[in-house]
Amino acid sequence: MRTLLPTVKPHAKMFMLASLIGFGHVFTANVVAAPSPVPLLVEQCLRLPSIDLNDEFKKTATKFNIGEHTLSVSQRALVFEQQTIGLNNINERLGYYRGFPLSAEERQGLLQCQLHLADSLSQLINQAAFTALAKDLINGNNEQQQLGKQLLILKSQHLSMAEKAKLHTAQAGIRNGLSSQQFTLDIQEPKCTLPAENTMAVNDPAQVDFSQTIASYLLKQQDAQCRATLWQAYQGRARRHNQAALMQILALRQEMANQAGFKDYASYSLRFEQLSQPSLVMDFLESQTQLVATTPWNIGQDLANLPAAKFKSLNTAEQLANAFKLLGRWGLEFEDVFEQELETKIGSDSPSQSTIKAATTENKQKLVRVYHQQRLLGELYINLNDSIKHNDQTRLRQSVIGQQFGQQALDLKPELRNSRDRDDFIEAVTASVTSLARGAHFYINNTRGTSQDSEQISRIWLANALKAQMVADVEQLAHSRDALASAYRKQLQVFRAKVALSFYQSTQAPLNIDLNQEFIKSFGQAWPNTLDYPYSFNAIANEGPLYYQSLWQDAVASLLFEYSKNCNDQAKLFEVLVINEASLDINEQLKAVIGEPTDASSLIQRITRLEHVKAKPKIDSGLTCLL
Repeated sequence: MRTLLPTVKPHAKMFMLASLIGFGHVFTANVVAAPSPVPLLVEQCLRLPSIDLNDEFKKTATKFNIGEHTLSVSQRALVFEQQTIGLNNINERLGYYRGFPLSAEERQGLLQCQLHLADSLSQLINQAAFTALAKDLINGNNEQQQLGKQLLILKSQHLSMAEKAKLHTAQAGIRNGLSSQQFTLDIQEPKCTLPAENTMAVNDPAQVDFSQTIASYLLKQQDAQCRATLWQAYQGRARRHNQAALMQILALRQEMANQAGFKDYASYSLRFEQLSQPSLVMDFLESQTQLVATTPWNIGQDLANLPAAKFKSLNTAEQLANAFKLLGRWGLEFEDVFEQELETKIGSDSPSQSTIKAATTENKQKLVRVYHQQRLLGELYINLNDSIKHNDQTRLRQSVIGQQFGQQALDLKPELRNSRDRDDFIEAVTASVTSLARGAHFYINNTRGTSQDSEQISRIWLANALKAQMVADVEQLAHSRDALASAYRKQLQVFRAKVALSFYQSTQAPLNIDLNQEFIKSFGQAWPNTLDYPYSFNAIANEGPLYYQSLWQDAVASLLFEYSKNCNDQAKLFEVLVINEASLDINEQLKAVIGEPTDASSLIQRITRLEHVKAKPKIDSGLTCLL
C-alpha cells in the first residue's frame, strides 16, 4: 500500500468527496477546510453550452478537410460522444450530491442544474441530426447498433415540456398519496378497535382517528379477519387518493403508444425488451407464481412468530479485503493508493488500547485503483463510517474506453450485522466493479444494457458468484424469518407485476385478467376489491409494465450462475458477460455460456426446470458451461 498524503480527520461524509468535482480527482490534505462542492458543480452545469450536432459535424469535417456529408458514421458517433460526455458526467454528480444534507440555496442550485440538463437533452433529441445519426448507427457494427437503438429509445421516450409536467405532477401526487399514513376508519365491528384507540373516541367508539401506521395496527390486532378488513380498506383509501392521477398517466402513455402505432402502452413499452410482448411477460410471471404461507395483512405477525436466522457480525474492512482477493478469480486487481482514519468519538471513560484501535480502524476512507489484467478501469472511493445506515454504491463517473476512467463511491458500515447487510455489501461491491469494467466506447452503451430488462444481469450474476465464494457456511433459512420475508417479497412483486402489465394493456378494460385469482395463487386468500389493485403501489406510475424486470434479471442471472459454476475459463466468462468489448447483445452473451436456444420462451422453460431441480438438492442439474 502506498500512502500519498498525510492523515487527516474529516468530520462528515461531505468532506470526503469535496474535491471530486473535476475530472482528475484525488483526496486533498486540506479536505476538512474544503468548501461545499455544490456551488462549483452548479456553476459548471449552467455553463454547459447547448449542443448543435450539425455545427459540430461541420467543424469536424473542416478539421479533416473533407465535406460535411462525407463524415463516416463512426466519425459522427465519436463527435456525439465527445459532445455529450460532459453533460453525462455532470448529471452523475448531480444525482450523487442530491443525497447529501444541503442548504436551501444548494438545493435550489441543483434544481436549476437539473432543469438546464433537461433542456439541453430535449434540445439535442429534437435535432434532425440526432435522428439521422441514430438511424445510420442501426446499420453499423454491433457497438454502433446498440448505440443507435439506445438513441432511438431516447427519442421515443421524449415528451414535450407540457407532457413532462403532467406526468411528473401525477407521479408526485401518487407518491405523496401512498406515503401519507394518516387516515380515519369507520370501524363497524367493536372487536376490531384496539383498546388504546377506544379511549380516543369517547363520543363514538366506532369512529377512530387512527394516528399510527397501518403496520402498527396489523401488528397489534390479534383478530385475523379484522386485519384483513383494515388492510383492504387501506388499499381502497389509496384508490380514492390516486385514481385521477393514475388515470391521467395511463391516458398520456396510451397516447404515446397510439402515436407509435401500438394498441396499448404495455406492448409499446416492451417492444425493445428481451420479453418483447405482454404474453411473454405473463408467461414468465406465471412461472414465478408460488403459494406463500402468509398474506399482506398477516405478514407482520407471521414474521414476528418465526426465529431470526443466526448471523455472526463481520468486520467490513476484512470482508472488503477478502472480496478484492476473491475477485482476482475473474482477472481483477486492486491497488490501495490512499487511506486515512476518521475521527472517532470514544466517550469520557478511558477505553483500553484495543478499544481505541478497533474504533479508529473501523472508520476509514480509502482510494483504491481497479485493474483488469493490468488495464486500469478506474477508482473506488471507499467510506467506512459508523454513521452510514445502508451499504450503498454510487457511480461518480462512468468509464468509457478511449474517453475517461470510471469513478465509484462505496459507502459502507464498519460492521455487517445481519445477512441483509452482507448482501447489500456484496451488491455494492459488484455494482462498482461491473460499472468500472464495461468495455464500450460510448457512455450510453456502458450505462444501459441492450434492453432495460437485461442491463443488470451481469451484475447480479457476479454478485451471486462472489457470494458463493464468500459465504462458506450457508445459513439454515428454511424455517427462518428471512426465508418467509424473501418468499413474501417475491410473490408480492410477482402479483404487482401482473397488475401493472394488465393495467396498461387496455384503456377500455385495464384489468383484463382475473387478478383476484392471481392474488389467491400467491397468497392463498382472496382480495375481491379488484378496483383497488392498481392504486396500492407506487411503481405502477413509474416502471409501469416494466415492473417485472428485476424478477426477470434475477432469474436469468441465477440461470447463468448455475452454468458458470462449471466454466473452466472464468476470466473469459467475465470478459463475455461484464466487459463485453464485442458489444454482444444479451442473447449472444447467453449463447456463449449456456448455448442455444436463448429466445425468451426457451429461457422461461430453462428457468422453470432449474427451479424444480434446485428444489431437490440431491439431483444433479447437469448444466454444462460452453466456455
